[in-house]
Amino acid sequence: MPKRLWVPNVEEVLPENDVHYEKVFVPKALELFPRSLLCLAPGDAIVSPVAVDRDFCAYVAGLSGLGGPASWLIELAGHSKPYSLVESVTLDPAAMRRLRALGGAGAWVIEPFIESPRVMRLSRDTAIPTDKTNPELVLNGVVTRLNDKGSFKELAARLGVKTTGGYLADSMPALEKAIALVSAANGDRVMLRKTLYGGGLGNLSGGRERLLYEIRSWYNGGRVLIEPFLDIRQVAGSLAVIADGGVSFLGVDVQTFCGGCWNGFDFPHPDPELAARIRELTLTVGREAWKLGARGSLNVDWAFTADSPSEPLALECNFRNNGFGYVLNFAARYFGLPPERLHIRYREGLSCGAAGTAALLRRLAAVKLRGLPLLIDGPGRTEGAALMTPPLKGRCSVALFSADPAFIKEATAALSEAGL
Repeated sequence: MPKRLWVPNVEEVLPENDVHYEKVFVPKALELFPRSLLCLAPGDAIVSPVAVDRDFCAYVAGLSGLGGPASWLIELAGHSKPYSLVESVTLDPAAMRRLRALGGAGAWVIEPFIESPRVMRLSRDTAIPTDKTNPELVLNGVVTRLNDKGSFKELAARLGVKTTGGYLADSMPALEKAIALVSAANGDRVMLRKTLYGGGLGNLSGGRERLLYEIRSWYNGGRVLIEPFLDIRQVAGSLAVIADGGVSFLGVDVQTFCGGCWNGFDFPHPDPELAARIRELTLTVGREAWKLGARGSLNVDWAFTADSPSEPLALECNFRNNGFGYVLNFAARYFGLPPERLHIRYREGLSCGAAGTAALLRRLAAVKLRGLPLLIDGPGRTEGAALMTPPLKGRCSVALFSADPAFIKEATAALSEAGL
């Protein structure tokens, strides 16, 4: 198996000219970067746009057997303007020397957050290949189209997969007209979604008058979906892997949100019948993506509404690495179990106070459950809690793992009692 050079270019899920790119999305992407460390297997390396907490590095290394960070952590000296991880790498002579040395050694592949023309250029300049979608197809926009909410909606319609209604606009006049049409048809309840975005940060909802005012500062080009605002009771996420040999299905979660943004999930989905239906639909989408030449992780979001509680509506496709996939990746390596054998609860943005990583780890280790510390801090555990991101601005991310759903419930209560 080749060693993987992880390049978490999260910022490339949306255009650099978006009004929220530099002030909102880039800081969020940098804050969540440390969760990428849990993806590393022994021998892998990762390009880091930020200086990573060394206590957290030591913790992750102990979980995954990585060794000292000098062997696997490539921290950049600065950021390009506007920020791009790949551009920042190319502007860093020391980082490029190290990557070219890896390319010269062979047995390495680039594992990006999302395949893009910039990643293909980095591959060419360092002689480190990619091993998923053919580079020519990436340059021709296959990956971009799958990640574009509008293009995916059109694909789903061709496949007979139900989606939300509405319109697609690519100019201010078209956007204004579509808002008026959806407002009139849906009791003045409208949802706007930028087609190239991530994490729910590109959404805006409200009535006609409010939206016509808000879009003056919110919209500055690109495509937008204008849809009826739905009474969504649940959002499920499915995950599959598309390889040369076909599509492998991994599972379905129930997503959680805070302030309209994704902040975690519970796995597996509690309703086997709904999960089976989502599996069928995901494989339908996955097989079509396979025919298009796409290779990699396929994550599809599905909504269940008050009016249609048993019929999944396809919301969007995330053809890239994602939070659900990161956690399953770690779980599969650490526990050595297939996804269907595990129960997982993952949450970002947990309040943890002003303590640093070392203090937080001690605090988690002090929580006991079934006679053992709840914290997983080394190899060999069969269940427990893993710190997925270090404390930042009083917040952290924690995942709970067990083959026993009762353990997850007890562990959730124990964390709550501990103030997390």
